[in-house]
Amino acid sequence: MAEASLSLDRLAGALTVRPGLAAPGNLMSTRPDWVAHLTQGKPASTLPDLLGSLFNLCGQAHRLCASLALQAAGGQTGSLTDTARSTLQTETLREHLRRIGLDWPGQLAATPEACCRAQTLALKALQACPLSMAASPAGQTLDFPGLQAWLGQQLLGMPARQWLRQWECNPHDFMSAWCASTPLWLPELLQGCKSVADLAMPGAPALRPHASRQDLLALAGDLRSTPSFTRQPLWRGHCAETGPWTRLNQHAPARFDTPWLRLGARLAELVRLSLPDEARCNGPYWLQAGSVCLGDNEGLAWIEMARGLLVHSVQLDGPGLGARVLACRVVAPTEWNFHPQGAVAQVLATLPTGFTPEIEQRILALMAAFDPCVRFALSPSALLKEKCDA
Repeated sequence: MAEASLSLDRLAGALTVRPGLAAPGNLMSTRPDWVAHLTQGKPASTLPDLLGSLFNLCGQAHRLCASLALQAAGGQTGSLTDTARSTLQTETLREHLRRIGLDWPGQLAATPEACCRAQTLALKALQACPLSMAASPAGQTLDFPGLQAWLGQQLLGMPARQWLRQWECNPHDFMSAWCASTPLWLPELLQGCKSVADLAMPGAPALRPHASRQDLLALAGDLRSTPSFTRQPLWRGHCAETGPWTRLNQHAPARFDTPWLRLGARLAELVRLSLPDEARCNGPYWLQAGSVCLGDNEGLAWIEMARGLLVHSVQLDGPGLGARVLACRVVAPTEWNFHPQGAVAQVLATLPTGFTPEIEQRILALMAAFDPCVRFALSPSALLKEKCDA
């Protein structure tokens, strides 16, 4: 098992977390940039499937984003079709369910006993979920009324729409009252980590370059001119953060100023995506996507996916899908959120170097809130946390 983990780390990269050290030495990433090497010279028509396979955890988001970027390189800018929106909605729902049901019990529980209880109850709940964790056959209609009922019974303790309405009115006060009064495994788990996770932290600006064409063009310029941008991106010269709390449709992202509230925002997005579309507040139109033509045979696309904002930039050697890729650049949410000078690194710098149970729980809650898509290790301890198949 250890050898397999090391092999995975060499292929996909990993994060090393070192609390108590000053940035940039407290958060180190070995995540390689395979995209440039694997895509150069490839037929443009193969790019969506190639990137979807390379980033298989959120493969559909990468396929869709690559397709939009190719269309923009051909001069056709736009957004997702209804079918593509449904695909993104379903993949994002599944990813939130995986993280909440499979990762959070081990990351947020205060004691081994609480972890065991939460893992047992979470697994039982997932087994009853009408949304399978496996990919759906193309064109399959999902049971959204069933999913809403399941959320109310297994996770929320109240109807999904009612939970979301109260969350939107006052996220912190509602979440505090809900966690303290609802006898289900998820609110109990969140209540158990509140003392270590509901602490104000130095935030980075919300990443929203996709709010305007001008900002997208500026982002494209940074991608072209800075070779290291895909590994350590900066927005307007500063670190930025991205996640469900920074969506274009999200009101006042600065409200979510603690890891605990960012965890709540992830749960709220799960609830939103289970509901019918309502003035871009819920459903498939909650997540936004788009593209911009950068010139002849060059385009950039963006998609709001499970962990945050995904950006693809592509340059081709000619028009049409018969062209070949001259350059392809991908900036994923993990690179923004775990920048060596970013918000997570700033929190780690304030912590002691010793690993008391409380400090360990605080770090794990912080990592759960920002959700890297690679393994991470708490150093100097040997505690490893499996995160994903990058």
